[in-house]
Amino acid sequence: MISKSPYSGVSLRLEIWHFLTGKIASAVMTFVILLWIVRLLPVTEYGVYVTLVAQLELAIAISGLGLPWLAARYLPDYRLHASGAKIQRLARLLLIWLAVSLAIFTGLLGAGLPHYLSWTGLTAFQEAATLYLLVLYIEGIGRLVIVSLLSPLMQQRVVRSSLVLRQLMLFALLLLTSFFHDMQLVDVVRAELVASFLGTSLAIIGLWKHLASLKCVTSKPDWEEPRLAEMWRTSLNMYVAYLLTLLYSPQVFQVVVLRALGAEAAAIFGFLRSLYVQVAHYLPAALLFNLIRPKLVASFVGGGGIKELGRNANMAGKLSLFGLMPLIVFAAVGGADLISWLSGARFTDTGFLFLGFMLALIPFSQRQLMESMAVATGHAGLCPRAAASGLLMPPLMMGLLNLGLGLWAPIIALALGHLLFNLVILFYLARYTGYRPDLAGFYKLITAAAVGFLGTVWLPPLSPLWLQVLVHAAMVMVAFLFIAWLIKPFAEGERDRINCLIKRPLFIW
Repeated sequence: MISKSPYSGVSLRLEIWHFLTGKIASAVMTFVILLWIVRLLPVTEYGVYVTLVAQLELAIAISGLGLPWLAARYLPDYRLHASGAKIQRLARLLLIWLAVSLAIFTGLLGAGLPHYLSWTGLTAFQEAATLYLLVLYIEGIGRLVIVSLLSPLMQQRVVRSSLVLRQLMLFALLLLTSFFHDMQLVDVVRAELVASFLGTSLAIIGLWKHLASLKCVTSKPDWEEPRLAEMWRTSLNMYVAYLLTLLYSPQVFQVVVLRALGAEAAAIFGFLRSLYVQVAHYLPAALLFNLIRPKLVASFVGGGGIKELGRNANMAGKLSLFGLMPLIVFAAVGGADLISWLSGARFTDTGFLFLGFMLALIPFSQRQLMESMAVATGHAGLCPRAAASGLLMPPLMMGLLNLGLGLWAPIIALALGHLLFNLVILFYLARYTGYRPDLAGFYKLITAAAVGFLGTVWLPPLSPLWLQVLVHAAMVMVAFLFIAWLIKPFAEGERDRINCLIKRPLFIW
């Protein structure tokens, strides 16, 4: 039986279970694979590999044409109000648009690949780079199906199966290859190709089955279907905003670092960027973003208005900072030890760079929520306006590089870019909708982090290194949670909502 409200609390709780179990399983495997590859490949080849991964992420986002945002805004609306036939039609259109756009973009990249490899001095890796174009297309289809279709339709069980299968297959293939000979870059690319094909195939099959199950859903009599022009306007606004944001994205900076500072600097930046991305993906609001975004949209279009939307967004934003602040404190206390341990002592004396990446996550952790609020309230046009501040970031980065700041240059530009974006969106949302962020709660979280740092910076060194990392991390977490418990950054109503969602009175902060 199909639920009348797939975005209700009961449905959301079930989706969170599917989502978290899948994310935890894939996160563990992704982290293990990340640490394994950095040890298997020579430093130069690892620098090339992380650059290829960054370019894959860029290409998928650029070829998406903003369609994931179109789907995020309108698929929940269709699922709540439209007939099954109309939901199927919109989903098929989105899938066709995504597949064609990605195919065209991949073809253009293939045509320009020899020139790019010559420009970056990577002609020796042409076989791996060419093969990675296939990874780009297959993996791109899989990711876009997950983000644009399965997530807005609340099909996290299918997403979980797809992600876990991909990572399991990648791990198995890497393990098998390492038994026969020393790992090379092309071996990693081949393993990714097979794993991506299997994961994407499972995602598409799951989507097809779910759409077939919606055949009997009937349309609400008072619902008016959005015009296609209106939907594309939302999509293109978000697409322009994203293109401007790419100017200061870590993926673009990865390519610049390779060109300006060499493969070894690119390897260091790429490893730290990989950790940055992992942390960013598993902050609470980002971890659950594919569930939160449909919920935010549904809370606004379902009659809650800006009051309900703002309340949900503020709580999600504070949850992200609640997960991030202990990591920032630990990066300040023991970041150098952590990076040395994780990289197998390949990248030493990079603890402060890691701290810089973690600080850059503060504005980034709020950015997706700001974008979601702008889209949900019908002000998607604010996003290109805010993202235009990104035009200042590339010259800022180049100026900092010329001043000799090295890898600090992209980190500073990254943090400032996201900060400016958030400030512009906040200003106009407050002006147009009356939204107000929960500044008191945010200040309390920052205070808990500052006091936690002062209480743990004195921790003595321990041996072996892994024991020191684990003990210091535990002490930082205990200090932060204790201070946060004393000053209560979350309101009583927010604590009640979180405890109601998890069905346990465990959240006491």
